[in-house]
Amino acid sequence: MSIKGYLIELAEKKKNSITTDFETISLEAIGKASELWKEFEGEEIKATIGAVDGSLNKKEFLGFVVFAVAASSVFFNEAGKNEERESYNIDIDVLKPSEYSDSRIRLFMGILEIKELLKLYKEENPDIMLIDGSIIGDIIRPVSFTFQIEDEEKEYVENCLFPELKETFSLNSINSKVFHEKIIKDVKPEKYPVIAGYLEYLEYLLSIEKLLNVAEGKIVAISKRSSSKIYNFNSIMSDIFIFQMADVPPGYSNPVKVKISPEKKYRFPKIFEDYFRKRKINVFFAKFTTDVYKIETNLQPEKVMGALKGTIVRNYPYPLKLAHDSVKIDNHTMEKIISVLSIHFRTGREGVD
Repeated sequence: MSIKGYLIELAEKKKNSITTDFETISLEAIGKASELWKEFEGEEIKATIGAVDGSLNKKEFLGFVVFAVAASSVFFNEAGKNEERESYNIDIDVLKPSEYSDSRIRLFMGILEIKELLKLYKEENPDIMLIDGSIIGDIIRPVSFTFQIEDEEKEYVENCLFPELKETFSLNSINSKVFHEKIIKDVKPEKYPVIAGYLEYLEYLLSIEKLLNVAEGKIVAISKRSSSKIYNFNSIMSDIFIFQMADVPPGYSNPVKVKISPEKKYRFPKIFEDYFRKRKINVFFAKFTTDVYKIETNLQPEKVMGALKGTIVRNYPYPLKLAHDSVKIDNHTMEKIISVLSIHFRTGREGVD
């Protein structure tokens, strides 16, 4: 029998013992969720809306990775989508060695997303700027190589490389990549990916800082999934799950002002510590029609709900869905990129694929 057969057989044996245990959510938690919820009964607010999303793909070879990253923005004025506007931030390159490649490629995508938001602000200045995901999560998320870099290596990056990066900062490229050759010349080979990755991380934080400086009052981050527990439901389940199970009507929860405390992130790079520690952002959960989402913004919930009311298609803001669809890098596209680059090298999986 194949592995599929064995797994199906085991599933049959366990079908009465493995459950999702929805019934373990206490009535107290459900009741509290309902108390925290406010039904939205406001009117649609006319607003210009921009949205940004990013995508990445990669192919791993022995010792190196070929990657593609992209960010795209769309803009809706009061008459609808601006069909004449098309804006992308893209990059294709090779990471050598492949060490820390997952973290670094995700940083590259994040840099392009934030820079695309800055471009959107500069070119269109929309009333609302939508981004998929969590701004707080993006800021506090630990990056693997930041635990591996030594203090003297941090000082080299922060004092010798980062000042020049700030001077050359642009909205259409990943500026930290310009320093890769210099880093290779200056440091031991085994230190290269950690030091290069740390500089890329600083560019990412710099991009967020620049965005918050000019557009903090316009940004609305929407998360389809969330592990946040900010309402003290006394449950192992996340807030978003409990609100969903409470079957609340279209509306929103009472906002909570969240600060990036040391408990959430032990330490930022020292050049950003004071700036990000001072940031506060409203977090609440919202339901447009059927699904609950986590919202991070410094706009009031009524304004967010009113501005997005006329954009909801299949329970999700259409501008964000359009940005997502326009930027996705699928496997077929990635293989085509590899073919155009004429990269022919062993992947290490030839014997099993």
